[in-house]
Amino acid sequence: MSPRFLRDRVIAYKKGDIYLAVSLEFDLLAEGKTIKEALDRLHDAVLGYLKICCSDNELDEEIYRKAPKKYQNLYDLFIEIDAKKRKKDAEKKKEDQLRRREIYTSQSTYPTTLLCHA
Repeated sequence: MSPRFLRDRVIAYKKGDIYLAVSLEFDLLAEGKTIKEALDRLHDAVLGYLKICCSDNELDEEIYRKAPKKYQNLYDLFIEIDAKKRKKDAEKKKEDQLRRREIYTSQSTYPTTLLCHA
């Protein structure tokens, strides 16, 4: 029997004093005092859910349960913000490289032997 691979997307964010972690594919939610704690609890919840589903021999279509649309929208927003940040970082890196190149090319050394005439 070949292994099954199930894909999941997760978001985690702070709400008030707690962190929430949400599984978008399995509609599970966990909370914690830290983001790591929330993600660890969600991971455990997803594994428990999948163990039950696999022991019942459920089909993949029956395992996946979409989270509410508000979480899907939050995921899309996080992806958009991340893409903008990556683009900005790439532009800054390129700008820094150009700046370094300009500084490097503006520096010259001239051996005095070339400046002295015999």
